[in-house]
Amino acid sequence: MNDLIIKSFTSYVELKKQAHLDLDTERDLEMGQLSCTDEVNLSNYFHKIKSVKADDIETITNLLIDLQNMNEETKITHCPKILRGLKDRMDFDMISVFRKAKIVKAKLEALDKSNVANCKLSVAYVEGTVVDRTRVNMTNRIEVGRGTRMKWKII
Repeated sequence: MNDLIIKSFTSYVELKKQAHLDLDTERDLEMGQLSCTDEVNLSNYFHKIKSVKADDIETITNLLIDLQNMNEETKITHCPKILRGLKDRMDFDMISVFRKAKIVKAKLEALDKSNVANCKLSVAYVEGTVVDRTRVNMTNRIEVGRGTRMKWKII
């Protein structure tokens, strides 16, 4: 009985020592403990993410809102000329949304490829490290956000 208690206590102490060693050796993103190369790598990546979010996704969101408003206008109006004009505008906006969605999809695929290339770049960026997890999570979050914004299956 005493041997079991001693073994469990010693294994607990060893695990605790190992946890402290892991905390000392691994840098933590949330605590702001990144090396200079990690910060440069992530800042470049965040600029790419910001360009995708700010330019393209906002444009798609605005076009979809305009399409909803025009759809409501078509329900109210009865004049054929106005309906034809609204239909033409809606067609043009749908084509614009389709083109922008393709651009966003291509940019997100490029970000995925850069994530894979970044893993091969250095041992510090291998799969599962702080930088890799951050990059993958940000890309996935944008892809999920794009899917929820686009209620229609355009792509």
